[in-house]
Amino acid sequence: MKEKTLKKFNFAILILFPIILLIFSVTFNVYSVGTKNRINKELENFTNSLSLRMESKYMDMMTLYFKDELNNYAIANEFTNLVKEQVRLGVTPHFNSLKFSIDYTIRTNIRNTTYGLLFISVLMFILTLVLNFTNNNFVSSNSAVSASDNTKTDDKPQAKPINNVIDSSSSDNIKAEIEAMYKNLVKEIKSSRDEQALEILEKMFQLDDRNYLALNGAGVLHTKIYSRDNEEEHFKKADKYFEYALSLYNHNENVSNNKAILYSIKYELKKLEDDYETALIIFNDALSSNHLDPELLNNRATLYSVKYKISGDENLFERALNDYDKLIKIDFNNIYALNNRSAIYFNKYKNSGDKKYFDKSIEDCNTAFKINSSEALYDNRGSLYIYKF
Repeated sequence: MKEKTLKKFNFAILILFPIILLIFSVTFNVYSVGTKNRINKELENFTNSLSLRMESKYMDMMTLYFKDELNNYAIANEFTNLVKEQVRLGVTPHFNSLKFSIDYTIRTNIRNTTYGLLFISVLMFILTLVLNFTNNNFVSSNSAVSASDNTKTDDKPQAKPINNVIDSSSSDNIKAEIEAMYKNLVKEIKSSRDEQALEILEKMFQLDDRNYLALNGAGVLHTKIYSRDNEEEHFKKADKYFEYALSLYNHNENVSNNKAILYSIKYELKKLEDDYETALIIFNDALSSNHLDPELLNNRATLYSVKYKISGDENLFERALNDYDKLIKIDFNNIYALNNRSAIYFNKYKNSGDKKYFDKSIEDCNTAFKINSSEALYDNRGSLYIYKF
């Protein structure tokens, strides 16, 4: 009687558990898709509402200052259309980027959860089969013992061991291969051999399209191409790779630093305040947990320096100088910091006409040259950022 009950119980588990998991998986997918749609709808409504409010406030402000000019219907109409267009251009791309990130995160969560449920279902199915097999052997063994008192324990059927079918050696080999390829990738990126670097990346992604090194390397490569060629396509690719890497490796300091560099370069090229704010927020967030990180200090100071060069704001000069001074105290042989501090001293000299800043600029140049004449002042195309490879 107990044997029949046990078999029925195992059979019920074998059938019902995968069905329950399947129902839960379908329900989860339907609910997640509905949630994503609701979020997108709310973001769309919020974007439109924000744009309208900004247009209204901007028109009120401009009417206050240009009331006479706006009495002309043609000028007023043209100005209104211009305001609407500029507000849309300023608001819509950021919310589109936010919607893309939300869509991607939800899709990733749905996929990972579905795979997890399917894996648990298959695992439960296999375990139930194993339990049935071992129970049957156990019952048969007990029957044989009761039939003959002279049966030896060595004659009892033994349950077969469950072999581990997961071979970790293959994943370790792939990881080692990717790491070796990554070293070559860094060399090609630093030497500006884009075609060779792209070929290496393609091979890395073929081995593992979620690998941290591949994603970070791809982001850095497209960032450097963007800084050189100023093509929006490469900015979008770099941003996409960094976002994907951060979705897989949350709060990764290296990826955050490189993404902030991407937006710093875009600010230097486009001079859009949103790009400056985005880069500064990322740098500040990373420095909050590691406030003496040399690369982060240099890159934040360089962002301040770029904005000082554009705006002439003396507060930014002081912030940049403070970060460079901290960095040089930590590492007085840092070529990047010396070159960048030399540049901001020279910009200060041009703005103020005070020769002492010119002398300080020359002093930093000479110091950098004495430390390493082959590396000092090697790049005069723009600000020097330190990527985290």
